[in-house]
Amino acid sequence: MAARRLLILMLVLLAVSTLAAALVPPQDGDDATSSNSRTRAIETGRSGDRPKPPGRLVSRTIRVVPHGVARVNVRLGDQLALAVRSGVADEVAIPALGQFQALTPEAPARFDLLPERTGVFEVRLVDAKRVIGRIAVRPQEPRESGRRAGKRHK
Repeated sequence: MAARRLLILMLVLLAVSTLAAALVPPQDGDDATSSNSRTRAIETGRSGDRPKPPGRLVSRTIRVVPHGVARVNVRLGDQLALAVRSGVADEVAIPALGQFQALTPEAPARFDLLPERTGVFEVRLVDAKRVIGRIAVRPQEPRESGRRAGKRHK
């Protein structure tokens, strides 16, 4: 009888603790970073300042050909969804970004990239030891307000 009561008590405590854990919001591991990012967001919200526009999603496919190098242009802050297709199996590498993917004729190599620095990054076939493409990441251009843009065209 006592064992049954103890078992029921343990199950009730387990249910209550599970419910409490589900209702508590997750905490950030680094409180200093979150407060700094909130401070920066508040500081950039001053009158006349506009927040930096988010990047865009750029989808590109590189088809491996015997000769030639494909070029993919993106801006800093853009997300690049890159697919590499070939008639032969190999491994595709973007060494500067630390990315490697297997490539077969049936399944293209797929990369989902968010470049954090500008530059030109080579896309290579590992076994064939050749460059098949280059990803050019340019700085984000500042957007002008409508009033400034209108004055230029007068």
